[in-house]
Amino acid sequence: MCRLFGFKSAVRSHAHRSLVEAENALSEQARSHPDGWGIAWFQGGQAWVVKSEQGASDSESFRRASAHLASHTLIAHVRRATVGNPTPNNTHPFRCARWVFAHNGTLFGFEALRESMMADLPAALRDNILGTTDTETLFHWLLSQLVAGGVDLSSTPTAEAVIPLLRDARARLLARAVEAGCPPPVINFLLTDGHLFVAQRYGRELWMATQKTVCRDASTCAWPDRICLLEKRPGDRLNHLLVASEQIGDEDRWEEVPEGTILAVGDDLRLAMG
Repeated sequence: MCRLFGFKSAVRSHAHRSLVEAENALSEQARSHPDGWGIAWFQGGQAWVVKSEQGASDSESFRRASAHLASHTLIAHVRRATVGNPTPNNTHPFRCARWVFAHNGTLFGFEALRESMMADLPAALRDNILGTTDTETLFHWLLSQLVAGGVDLSSTPTAEAVIPLLRDARARLLARAVEAGCPPPVINFLLTDGHLFVAQRYGRELWMATQKTVCRDASTCAWPDRICLLEKRPGDRLNHLLVASEQIGDEDRWEEVPEGTILAVGDDLRLAMG
């Protein structure tokens, strides 16, 4: 399996502490997930991705990237390969136009599922698949399911529109796995176009944080409403949402995401859960 980390924030933020410096940082988790790393971020309305098939734990490139990148939305991933060899084309996150995706899990019996999933893809999505992982096919298949549900991928959908479509897509995938005689897939993932940030827990633990025990950037943060420093989240209002496969550091108040839950937050910084 792999490890995920991502955030959506009201202010442009660095992830260096979570990726490198903090206790149980992603680079430390990469010691047992050595088959590649990737970071996706958004700048100037575009998605950018840097990645390598090398392990992140001792990678100077990973450290340098994490030290310099800042964004309102970021996804990072370290890989332990299950389907697909450790190559650049098989390294997460994957990008399709403005959308990026990373996955912690496996589509068991992928060869039995692949043909029917590929048949659902329009040519533009099918031709964007360059590697051999189950994840890249899953990403494009989920996008096809959003399109089939009426989502225009060139504009940002609402959380309220996306959550039920992704739940329905998951149900269809589970039904196909049963029909093919495959074990249930493990499909924890992060999906974003830079504006809408979506996370799903299905089959592996997943953690989220919206509140901080302490903020080391409080003296320089320009955001006027410091609700992230409250002990409890004020309803659905956020300053930021962090999502990770494992709890990272002691600066954030981590909550376990319930099994089967889909989280989504847009530029309005309102948390939706379904």
